[in-house]
Amino acid sequence: MKYSACSLLMLMGLFLCGCNDGSDKEGVVSSRYVHKYGYAIAEEDWASKNYPGQQISTLRNGVTVTTTYENGIQHGPVTYTYPHSQMVEKYCLYNLGEKVKEVTYDPSGLPVQEWVQLSPTRYSMTYWFGQGSPMRVEEFVGDELLDGQYYNIQNELEARVERGNGTRMIRHRDGGLLAREAIDSGYAIKKETFYPNGSPESVAHYLRGALNGEKRVFAQTGEPLAIEEWVANQLHGKCSYFENGNRYLETYYLYGKKEGIERQFVDGEAVAQETPWEGGLKHGEAVYYADGKMHSEWYYQGELVSHHKFNELNRVDAIISRLPYRNESSSR
Repeated sequence: MKYSACSLLMLMGLFLCGCNDGSDKEGVVSSRYVHKYGYAIAEEDWASKNYPGQQISTLRNGVTVTTTYENGIQHGPVTYTYPHSQMVEKYCLYNLGEKVKEVTYDPSGLPVQEWVQLSPTRYSMTYWFGQGSPMRVEEFVGDELLDGQYYNIQNELEARVERGNGTRMIRHRDGGLLAREAIDSGYAIKKETFYPNGSPESVAHYLRGALNGEKRVFAQTGEPLAIEEWVANQLHGKCSYFENGNRYLETYYLYGKKEGIERQFVDGEAVAQETPWEGGLKHGEAVYYADGKMHSEWYYQGELVSHHKFNELNRVDAIISRLPYRNESSSR
């Protein structure tokens, strides 16, 4: 559960989509209808007369959905139980067809998280630890974090974001620290993630929710696994990868596609292989070093070819590149 502000929004979108209209027939085994004054209504009367009340549906998976209506639209609570249980897993509140609140609960009935629509553009998110105390309370406009209060398992305030600036803490429901983010002007500019034992897992830099800058990834023992350069959520620049603390691969990217000479290493130093890349495809002479000898393979736009074929194709490319450019629209 490691989120930037942007990825949190994506997860929240999935979370909010969970409250479907209780009248959805897909997977419904049976439904009954109850007037708000408590008496039962036949299905045909419910459908034709828009009585105020509740539709109570049992789904094939054992979930019971109770949806409240006024004048034919959702207005009031909608609840979803756990399968084959009366315990509520999800509670939604509608106001004249618009959802304004959603809460999820664990099997013991304790809240897990809550979303509340505060205005057309502003909403709040609240999360709880497994023992019931609040973990974090946040307010957003779109994907911009405005304010946040962050608590540890002892219910002590450990960090906060005010007017879009501060430190954001992401913890597991058992209290373990998952991530720490530096927030500037409503967005994470740096994010650190952690293993369950508390050792660093990664350190990354962001610009308005997108990876932008250096990202380092570590093994649980502290040894490096990767050093990458990112621009706008795309690998861009030099990237190095490690095994047992030794560099085994060094490659380069240009806006998400491999570009340049990729090198593989033995014991972090001796070059074992050099492969040229253009536009995300192998292109050129790939060189392998083994037993003191050098071996070559040739690639043309990702396809393995002979040296002679590569030269022929390159000559064709050169001829085409020298042909005069003709703008058909200007010749008319």
